[in-house]
Amino acid sequence: MKSFTAYLEEKKVRKISPDPAEADSLLKQSEARLKDLKNLPLSEETAPFRFESAYEVLREVLQSFLAAAGYKPYSHEAILAFGKEQGILSLSEFERSDRYRQIRNDINYRGKTVLKIEAEEIILFVSMLLPKLKSRKA
Repeated sequence: MKSFTAYLEEKKVRKISPDPAEADSLLKQSEARLKDLKNLPLSEETAPFRFESAYEVLREVLQSFLAAAGYKPYSHEAILAFGKEQGILSLSEFERSDRYRQIRNDINYRGKTVLKIEAEEIILFVSMLLPKLKSRKA
């Protein structure tokens, strides 16, 4: 994956004024999405939809850090690169997040199906990651 600076140069991220309100809104939205997700039934049939929702939790919470820092991303890869370079994500969290990004793209653009166990895995991951990242913002 490219550096965050490369995404800036490619205009896949724009420098803007820091937006604490947007950052807070994205964080709250990610928390609400996760709460909702945990109340939805999970089966082999619904696994792709639950996977996408769990990935959105991840994207929203990471994007909240960009909003707070004054960046508007137009690329999920840029969001992950920022998380890695700023130490928001550990290397292993970054690698898992990027793998989930690729799977989510395959679901959205190639009709890939995922197993219930894969959806359970990402839901568990974001359930553990969200409180950790939330505490960093406090």
